[in-house]
Amino acid sequence: MAVAERFTSADLALMPDDNKRYEIIEGELYVSKSLGFEHQYTCGRFVQLLNTWNDEANLGVVLPTPGLVFAEDDDVVPDVVWISRERLNQVVDEAGHPSWPSKYYRPASPTKSETGK
Repeated sequence: MAVAERFTSADLALMPDDNKRYEIIEGELYVSKSLGFEHQYTCGRFVQLLNTWNDEANLGVVLPTPGLVFAEDDDVVPDVVWISRERLNQVVDEAGHPSWPSKYYRPASPTKSETGK
């Protein structure tokens, strides 16, 4: 019986800087090519709208494309994260990465991620 390789956050540090998005979900490595205009435009507009609401409500912070570390084998980069002020000090790790935000958002994309092994 073959044992599947499980990737960890440490493996991400070894990935090349090639404008691809590398993420680990439940120990599996996902590699996505750079997202297109429509996806980036949608994310930008969403960040703008969320920031406008957040500036008025003053309830938290909006972060575009942060690295989130849920566990050593769950390390992802969603498009937008909102973290309430009350949770902000609780969810930022030693490296400055937020984990378990209040909300995060990734719009559907017409491109599919490739699984890297």
